[in-house]
Order: sequence, then structure tokens, then C-alpha cells
Amino acid sequence: MSETAASQDANAPVINNPGAPLWQPVLFRSMVTLFFGIITVFWGTPDTLGLCLNFAWYFLILAASHYWFVRRLALPRKELKRLVLLGAAALLAVSGVIVFIAVNTVVAGWLGGAALALVGAAEVFAALHNRTNDSATKSSLRSDWLISGVLGIGTGLLLPFFIAAGPHALLGVSGGGALMSGALWLLSALTLRHDARKPKEK
Repeated sequence: MSETAASQDANAPVINNPGAPLWQPVLFRSMVTLFFGIITVFWGTPDTLGLCLNFAWYFLILAASHYWFVRRLALPRKELKRLVLLGAAALLAVSGVIVFIAVNTVVAGWLGGAALALVGAAEVFAALHNRTNDSATKSSLRSDWLISGVLGIGTGLLLPFFIAAGPHALLGVSGGGALMSGALWLLSALTLRHDARKPKEK
């Protein structure tokens, strides 16, 4: 294999099918986020264990949805946007594992807040980075990334201030942000699905 071919392979798209629908991972993310938010609304008296278990499963599945979504974007392997988004997803997953092991309100508040803020910052970066080279589909996600990122940063920054109020307050703050973000991504998924079906209908 020539050096030219090797360099082309290194920068090849992440997936073999760049036309794969984005609405599926976006819909999955919205369902997970809304489900977490609904749990926080109806769980009246969570304890520390309940807080950490909910944060753990939410962070892990949310990280998986981020990974699925980034794979569908078909960004080049060395694209900075891809690395930032995947790095944030990895940190979110690690945070979920640590919170699950620690079973501690302070750890959940600080680490959970940091993880959500970093994911939000990664989404804001993805929305603003290299905008001129985005395709129409990726460009349509820019406003969703920006709003979701701001919500994530805001939720993450607020969480540590509610540690003293206990697990119920921490779940309430994170759940409120999750409900708003989930509604946003649900609308985005429905829009992406509608746009993906237009060529077939024609």
C-alpha cells in the first residue's frame, strides 16, 4: 500500500454510509433525556443511592447516544469537532461509572455538574467550529447544538450549588435541564426524519 493510500485511509469518513439517517440517534437521545427528566419529576424522596444510580445510568446511556450520533455524522477521523464530541462523551461515561461506585452526594453534584458542563461546552464548540465547511444537514443542527450546549453548561454550573439541599434538589436541577434539552432534541429528530423522507416522497 502506498503512502498516499494510507493517508487517505486515515482521513476517511468515520462510517461507510454518510447518508445514514441522523434522526435515529437524535430521537434515542431525546427519549433517554426525557425519561430521566420524568423520573426526577415523579420521584418524591430520592436518597443518595437513588441519586447516584439515576446519574450513573443517565450518563452512561447519554454517552452512548452521543457516540452513535457522532458516528452518523461521518466526520473525518482527525476532525477536531469529532474528537471534542467523542472526548466529552467519554468523560460523561467515566463520570457515570465513578458516581455509581462512589455513592456520594458531593461526588455526584461536583462530578455530575462538571460532566454536563463539559458536554455542553463540546456542543457549543461543535456549533461554532468550522461553520463554512458544514453540510446542509450538519448546519441545521447548529442551533440545536448551541441551545442544548447552553442548557448543559447552565445545568452543570448550577448543580454544585444545590449539593447542600440534598439528592432531591440535585435531581430536580438536572431533571429540569434534561426535560428542556429532551424536548429540543425531540423536535430536532422529527424535523430530521421529515427532511430525510422528502426525496423518497418526490
